[in-house]
Amino acid sequence: MSKRFKTIIVDDEYPARLMMKELISKHLDLIEVIGEAENGKSAIKLINSLKPDLIFLDIQMPDMEAFTMLLKLNHKPMVVFTTAYEQYAIKAFEEHAVDYLLKPIEDARFDKCIVKLRHFVNATPQVIDFNSLKQFFDHLQPKKMITAIPIKIKDKIILVRLSKISYLLAEQGYVIIYTDNGEKFLTELTLSELEDKLPSNFLRVQRSYIINTEKILEINRYFNNRLIILMNDSNDTKIISGTTYINQIRLALDL
Repeated sequence: MSKRFKTIIVDDEYPARLMMKELISKHLDLIEVIGEAENGKSAIKLINSLKPDLIFLDIQMPDMEAFTMLLKLNHKPMVVFTTAYEQYAIKAFEEHAVDYLLKPIEDARFDKCIVKLRHFVNATPQVIDFNSLKQFFDHLQPKKMITAIPIKIKDKIILVRLSKISYLLAEQGYVIIYTDNGEKFLTELTLSELEDKLPSNFLRVQRSYIINTEKILEINRYFNNRLIILMNDSNDTKIISGTTYINQIRLALDL
């Protein structure tokens, strides 16, 4: 008998879990359901305890984001994502998960997922970088569109237009905004706060830098799978990407 994947179904909707078990029932030679969870907290406990080979995971969890849940796991199973929202059916899941399934799941589409799973029966278990996956997700979320960053200087507030910004640098507890003409402005906002507020053309490329991708002049390969990003500003700024951000950068810039 060939290997069967010990599997846990994670979905907050009982009918959805029932439907998934019905789909799986046609492939019991490959999949053995050993448990199910209706929220992130119970899923973490169950997965760490039972150590499944595979989980079917609904992205829209009631108590926590699915990616936050994954980062809290001690045991790292393979993942098939399920979602009712097509906006989440993105390239990131193809690269960092076994598969994604759009609800309502059709038999023919589930059969394709099964074909993928069969390739893993005798293969080395897939190692998924859940941190990179969460970064992908965060980057692709709709953001509030701002057009400028307010900067307080003595008794006045000036607005630094995003179209003029080359990059932002976190340094010694502060964040400095650098414009394309070489001006510098100090902001009280943290880099993470700015990352949440800035539009999609602003990209975190390492722990200390967010760049304006519209100001990129050139990109060159660097050692250890990193990149040297040359900015189109008055200082010809060169920024070296962080290793943990490389997948996010490649997706955002379609490299």
